[in-house]
Amino acid sequence: MSERQETIERNLWAAPALFVFVAWVLFKADSSPVMPRIAWIVYAAGWIPVLGLLGRTAVQRRNPGIGAVFGCGILLIMGAVFLANHG
Repeated sequence: MSERQETIERNLWAAPALFVFVAWVLFKADSSPVMPRIAWIVYAAGWIPVLGLLGRTAVQRRNPGIGAVFGCGILLIMGAVFLANHG
């Protein structure tokens, strides 16, 4: 894998952190009844890069590495926190 591809892949594995942060801000804003629904949509969108990369690494029969642990971990942990507080 080229250095450019590796950099892109590392950034995609880290992308869920941005989605989780934005969802957290939206849950905290809670200024309207529609805000939690938007926050859940943003949170769910965070799964797109992770699932895409997991599928790609499975097709290529590669080890996804620590990036998968970070991406899935932050989504699972924060999803549980969001569900406990706003579910």
